[in-house]
Amino acid sequence: MSNILEIRDLAIHYEMQDGTVKALNGVSLDLKEGSAHGLVGETGAGKTTLAKGIIRLTPAPYGKVKSGQIFYNGRDILQMSKQELRELRGRHISMIFQDPMTSLNPVLTVGDQIGEALGSHGRLSSSQLHQRTGELLQMVGIPPERAGEYPHQFSGGMKQRVVIAIALALNPRLLIADEPTTALDVTIQAQVLEMISELRKKLGTSLLLITHDLGVVAQNCEYVSIMYAGEIVETGTVHDVFKDRRHPYTQGLFSSIPNINEEVRRLTPIRGLMPDPTQLPSGCAFCERCEYAQERCLREHPSLYPVGGEEGIHQVRCFRSGPQGKEDA
Repeated sequence: MSNILEIRDLAIHYEMQDGTVKALNGVSLDLKEGSAHGLVGETGAGKTTLAKGIIRLTPAPYGKVKSGQIFYNGRDILQMSKQELRELRGRHISMIFQDPMTSLNPVLTVGDQIGEALGSHGRLSSSQLHQRTGELLQMVGIPPERAGEYPHQFSGGMKQRVVIAIALALNPRLLIADEPTTALDVTIQAQVLEMISELRKKLGTSLLLITHDLGVVAQNCEYVSIMYAGEIVETGTVHDVFKDRRHPYTQGLFSSIPNINEEVRRLTPIRGLMPDPTQLPSGCAFCERCEYAQERCLREHPSLYPVGGEEGIHQVRCFRSGPQGKEDA
């Protein structure tokens, strides 16, 4: 299976008056054609910065791409012209943004907003736009006759369905979903995720799913990367990471959520807080919260070490998984 997206050593910083926020620091990631890849991490880990960086929507003028390459089908997105980017967004790569409440224009009908996405990439007559808009609304479970209504007339779950319809309007090959179930209740979350999964299989779309929820990744993704302080600390197939979690942060994430197969009196939270992104430590970013931290962790920054796995792609950013760590163990 070939890669539809390849990110290499991507670093994105926000240069503010109060200091430089190092949001992404040398992130590399491969997304296989037709697969679903989960991106997990706590707030501030850099997930949304990565998503926006892929389609060159890093906020200006503070956001700066400091290094790296983003290849889509072998072409570097960071080197594309404005016209090439316009062609890329929507038709090839589309994004579902975090909050459906603010993603829609309150003064335009939902039909007009879907039509705008369709019209920006092709010449369709008004009757063709009307027909295609109705088809997209029906595809996401909304009656076509509601196309003339405004966003405030829809519930949160229905708004998210409209946002998904806009994102899928041009049958993109890659869909980036940035926490698509934020602010929705649990039953609606399940419906929205199931719908995304069904549409992805129907259209053959690849998916990069950003979420806080490990359960969502387990149900919807084949691959997963765990992010912490602007870098990937563990990556591999879902089975690799969930069954053979190696990084102390990944272990901490799983220890802090309930498990119906285990009887425990209390959950075990990860102690401490994520480091200030304007003052990241020179060594391992997780060392101050890690129970296994040694002197070396304070001084040296660990690489991603290969640890095998189902497809040989399981990697962990921890000295304990490196060659010397294995010898010490």
